[in-house]
Amino acid sequence: MQPPSSHACFMSDSAALPAEHTPPPERADEAADMPAMHDAVPETDSFEMDLPAPPIAVPTAQEKVKNRDKNGPPSHRDDIVIPDYTLLKRIGSGAYGEVWLAKSVTGALRAVKIVWREDFELTRTFHREFQGIQQFEPISRGHPCLVHILHVGWNEPRGFYYCVMELADDAEDGAHISDVKTYVPRTLTTDMRRHGRLDPFFCRDAGVYMADALHYMHNHGLTHRDIKPSNIIFVGGVCKLADIGLVAAFGERTFVGTEGFVPPEGPGTPQADVYSLGKVLYEMSSGKDRMEFPEVPDNLSDEEWPFWIDLNRVICQACEADLGQRFANASDFAEALQHVGDVKPESFVRRFTRATILTSLASFLLAGGLVMAKHQREWSYEIPVPVKPLPVLPARPQTPTPGKPWQNRLKQWFTYKQDRHVADLPLDADLFRNFLLEVNRAAEYEVAGITLPDKSKLPAAVIPAPDADAFCAWMTAADRRSGRLDPDHEYAWRAVGVTQTPDTSKPKSGHSAIRCEIVSVKFGSLNLASTPVGADVFDGERLIGRTPLALPKVRADAFSYEISLPGYKPELASGKLKEGQSISFNLRLKATGSVVFGKPWQNSLGIKFVPLGKAMLATTETRRKEFDEFAKATNQPPVDGRVLDAEPNLPVSMVNRSEAEQFCRWLTDRERAQGLLEPDQEYRLPSDDEWSMAAYLSREIGNTPAERSLRIEGIYPWGFIWPPPAKSGNFLDKSADKTGRLAIPKYDDGFAGPAPVGSFRADGRGLHDLSGNLWEWVSDSWNRMPDQGVLRGGAYTTAERQELLASFRRHATSADRHPDAGFRLLLWNIGQMAREDDD
Repeated sequence: MQPPSSHACFMSDSAALPAEHTPPPERADEAADMPAMHDAVPETDSFEMDLPAPPIAVPTAQEKVKNRDKNGPPSHRDDIVIPDYTLLKRIGSGAYGEVWLAKSVTGALRAVKIVWREDFELTRTFHREFQGIQQFEPISRGHPCLVHILHVGWNEPRGFYYCVMELADDAEDGAHISDVKTYVPRTLTTDMRRHGRLDPFFCRDAGVYMADALHYMHNHGLTHRDIKPSNIIFVGGVCKLADIGLVAAFGERTFVGTEGFVPPEGPGTPQADVYSLGKVLYEMSSGKDRMEFPEVPDNLSDEEWPFWIDLNRVICQACEADLGQRFANASDFAEALQHVGDVKPESFVRRFTRATILTSLASFLLAGGLVMAKHQREWSYEIPVPVKPLPVLPARPQTPTPGKPWQNRLKQWFTYKQDRHVADLPLDADLFRNFLLEVNRAAEYEVAGITLPDKSKLPAAVIPAPDADAFCAWMTAADRRSGRLDPDHEYAWRAVGVTQTPDTSKPKSGHSAIRCEIVSVKFGSLNLASTPVGADVFDGERLIGRTPLALPKVRADAFSYEISLPGYKPELASGKLKEGQSISFNLRLKATGSVVFGKPWQNSLGIKFVPLGKAMLATTETRRKEFDEFAKATNQPPVDGRVLDAEPNLPVSMVNRSEAEQFCRWLTDRERAQGLLEPDQEYRLPSDDEWSMAAYLSREIGNTPAERSLRIEGIYPWGFIWPPPAKSGNFLDKSADKTGRLAIPKYDDGFAGPAPVGSFRADGRGLHDLSGNLWEWVSDSWNRMPDQGVLRGGAYTTAERQELLASFRRHATSADRHPDAGFRLLLWNIGQMAREDDD
């Protein structure tokens, strides 16, 4: 196996690549620090740290990016425009940029990486990253295991640059991406999560190609600096080094990288990249974390062990802390990996040494024997040398073989006759009774004596056909579990005559003694497809796959499979299959309108929901027209100040927490009756933590909302800036306060009172009015007292900066009604909170 040629030709976008562009420095001192574009950067042994410690009170840019990665993008970045591309969804982010799934004007799917200047502590560091991508872009298409850069662009007014790249395969569907909404990039990380420890032969081959790709980069004066499983993607099934925004010229020693993959001397050199790749191969081949290096996995088979040891020897040399012991370059690493598993010839010196030792030993033993024989002519005795006993391995089970007798797991013998093995003895009553006890089956049967050829009597079970079928199925399953019976054979039975004697009664109608047989299973094949695809296929209660599904070996008999997809009515694929027959189904599933968690949905009242972790959150606050339908259905008494018969799209107010919870129960019962919700799904108010999650907050310190309030500073539902940008929401503005003394300075949203829901721009997930319009009830109590409630989000009456922070809680009595307070619905599978770790 040879590594791929570094000069192979590969297809790329036909769009002309941009001319080199050097971003302008923002300050004179930064311009002085920037190296000339075409000057060689000298290598240095110094280790420069360009990331100073951030101020204690203000989160750093990198911390903001990490927070955005965890909780979603802030809304002020949602209007990015990339020429000739439509951004569909964000598929990844980190301290040095965001990656979006995008569609070109020709319909091709691409990955677009966007790197913002504001995410860097120093502007010159941002410019240096851009210079790295400039240097990498023209060489990226020269090696098949480097992600191809198809276009690089610069947006000076918005302060970001971007690069258009090949798109990774889908983690589920591979190179064929059927649904961009569920698309997840296939990386080494997703492969290892799915399969655990990877095949050592695949690890060797992938390592050869990636090491060769590194050698190609290093020969062009660039290093990667952050090699890890999540930065290795698959395009068309080929593994490629990705996250190219981190490449840099030799000597650029800004500290980037991931703990455990960075060598002791730090990143930024070819040998450091070799160390990182070695740690990646360790995780792939061992299934362990790189922090456990060099521990050996305990699940290696005897066949894998010699090859794995040879591979691990090369990996350990790549991960040597001592630079003198580590591979000098990636080319040496690739060559060593290429020879893993080769049979190594024995050297002449070793053969000569062994022959010399054996000759000397034989001469010594011969001389010693002669001397002892001289002195022991009259008597002698022998003491055997103790030997370590070899382990007695259990005999491998023997499956039925034509022409030879066979014994099952119970030591019962079967003789081969014509095309099957037939039991030597009929079914005895003791074995049948054991079967009934094990499966807890009720039965009606008799015991009759059958005379055997040796004149002995066998108490045989006389049973009906259904019990005989059940017994054979039980024996088939048990013998297959023990390894005695393969999937191509099964138990069958035939009736045995019972001689009636004066002391026995006549068997009941339909009852007979039976003799078991081992017969070949007759198979056909099924192909199950559905529209839409991806439906679960169940054989009884067992999930066997998803459509389209090919079943090449299906028992030739009656069959029935249930095809089920959330949001659609289940369908049955059933019939009778003959030997050698192939039947295909293409079932068109009918939508029921029921909720499918993980996908946007609209309920029977027209309320739209979007995913929030493992739950679904309403995109808007509950409207007057929806609450009016509830009030009429449940005969709610009128409430002073609550308006339900005018302006139906305004959010309902003057509702206390108990009334909001009653609305949730009413709607749950209604939609369960309509078949839109399952019995384990229900509406409720979001918890305090789930509302924080919707507002892009991480977990907050404290056991109650009272303790958590204002723990996080500087984050608003719309982003990080104050005052709010224009049209961010409905707050106390100059249209409501003409004097301007109470309103947010210079802010005008156009509404003096509450606004119709959805009047303002949604965030990146489709949520409206998380901040402003009306305060929103949550399910938690303010403290330990159940009558003390919590309101979140602010309203059209709010102008104080602190009250509009995402972390602010308003204390209110749960029984009180307020003209500026309403509620929003959350839909959940009972017991599964929105956050992943809250079950």
